[in-house]
Amino acid sequence: MAVRSRVVSRSRWVAVLGPVVAVLFVAGFVRYMLVDWPTIATDPAFFQHTGWYVLNGGVPYLDVWDVNPPVPFGIAAVLSLLSGGDMLVLHGLSSAFTTFVAAMSVLLVGWVAYLVTGEDAAAVAAGLTMLVVPELFLLSPEGVRAQFYALFFGVLALALALRDRPFLAGAIAALSAGSWQSGGVFALLVVGMAYQRNRRTGALWTIAGGGVVTGVVVLVFAAVGALVPMFVETVVATLSAGSSYTLAERVYSILLVFGYGSLLLPVALYGWAHAAVRDRWERWWITAGGVLLALQVLFVDLDGSTDALLWLAFVALGVAVTVEHVTTWWSATLERRGDNATRATRRRWTAVAVVAVVAALVLSGLVWHFGSPAPQSTLYAMQQDAEPEADPLPITPDDADVPSMQTIYWDQMKPETCHYRLSWNEVRWISMTDDRLDRRACDGWPSRTDHG
Repeated sequence: MAVRSRVVSRSRWVAVLGPVVAVLFVAGFVRYMLVDWPTIATDPAFFQHTGWYVLNGGVPYLDVWDVNPPVPFGIAAVLSLLSGGDMLVLHGLSSAFTTFVAAMSVLLVGWVAYLVTGEDAAAVAAGLTMLVVPELFLLSPEGVRAQFYALFFGVLALALALRDRPFLAGAIAALSAGSWQSGGVFALLVVGMAYQRNRRTGALWTIAGGGVVTGVVVLVFAAVGALVPMFVETVVATLSAGSSYTLAERVYSILLVFGYGSLLLPVALYGWAHAAVRDRWERWWITAGGVLLALQVLFVDLDGSTDALLWLAFVALGVAVTVEHVTTWWSATLERRGDNATRATRRRWTAVAVVAVVAALVLSGLVWHFGSPAPQSTLYAMQQDAEPEADPLPITPDDADVPSMQTIYWDQMKPETCHYRLSWNEVRWISMTDDRLDRRACDGWPSRTDHG
C-alpha cells in the first residue's frame, strides 16, 4: 500500500499535464494533416532529403553544405530507411516522430521541475509554460527540425543528471549539442551537475559519456573525409556568417515569439534569481542555463520561434521555482493569519489558482498565433525599424540555378552542387569566402574569410 501511495503521489502532475499535452499535440497534428498535408516547409524538406541522400551515397558537409550539426541528418536517415525510400511515407514518419519528440519534451520539462521542487503544481506550471509558445505543437507536425531534437535530448540529459546517471546524461547531452549548437549549453550544465552531486567521479563519467558519442561522430566523418568540412560549416561559418542584428530587434523578436506569454518572463526571472541567491548550491544550473540561453536568443541566433525553444525550457523551470516559492509563502501567510483551513488545503487551492493562470496564458498563445493583429503588427513594425542597415550581398539565392527544396525533396534529386539549400547564412558565407555557387563538393578550408 505504501509503494502504491508513493507512485500515485508522484504521478499526480502527469495525470494533469499528460492529457493537456496529448490533446494539444494531437490537435496540432490533425490540423496539419487536414489543412496542410502533404505540403512541406523548406527546413523539414532539407533535413529529410539529406537523410534520404545519405542512404543513397550523399555525404553531409561534402555533398550538402549546412551549418547544422549531424544528428538530425542521422535521425532523418533512420526514418528514410524505415520508409523504404518513399518520400511521402518519409514525410509522414518524420511528422509523427517529431510531434512525439516535442510532446515528450514538454513532459520531460515537467519531470525535471518535479525532481527539482517535489511539487506537483510546479511541474504542471513548467509543462504549461512550454505550451505558451504554440509553435511547439503547431510546427512539430511539419517534420524534422534540429531544435526539437536538441530540446528533447537536452532536457532528458538534465533529468538523467538529477537521477544520478552521469554517463547517460553526458551521452544524451552530446546528442543535444550534435542536434543544434546551442544544445552545448546542456552538456556544460550536466558536467557541472554531476560534479556537484558526485564530485570528480561524476564529472568524469559525464565527460566520458559525451566523449563516446562525440568520438563516434568524429570517427565516422573522418572516415568519409568530411571532418574538416563539418568543422568549417558547423563552427567557423556559424560564427562568421550569422545575420546582423540590433539588441532592440532581438527583444522585439522575443516578444513576438512569446506573445501574451511574455508576462511569464519576469516570473521566470524571479525564479532564476531565487535559485541563484537562496539555493545556489542545488539549483545554480537553472539560473546558468537561463542566462546562457538568454544570451543565445539576444546575441547569437533568433530567426524564428523554434530558435527560442531551448531557452523556453529554462523559462519554464524558472516559473516552476517561483510557483514553489509562492505556494509555500502564501500557505504560510494564511496560517499566520489564523485561517482555519488545513495547511494542505491552502496549498492545494493556491496551486490550483497558479496553474489556472498559466493555463489561461496557454490559451492566449493560440489567440496570439492566429489573431491579435494590432499588438503583433505594432511589434513587427518596431522590429523592422530596429533592423540595422547592411550593405547588400553581391549574390542572392536566386542567382543559383537550382530547383526549390520542395522539388529536390519530392523528385528525390541528387543535386550537382553542394550549395542547393541556400539559406542566407550559406549565401553570406559564399560571399565572404569568394566561394562559388556551382561548387561540386564543399571539401576544403576557405582560402579567405572576410569578417568585415
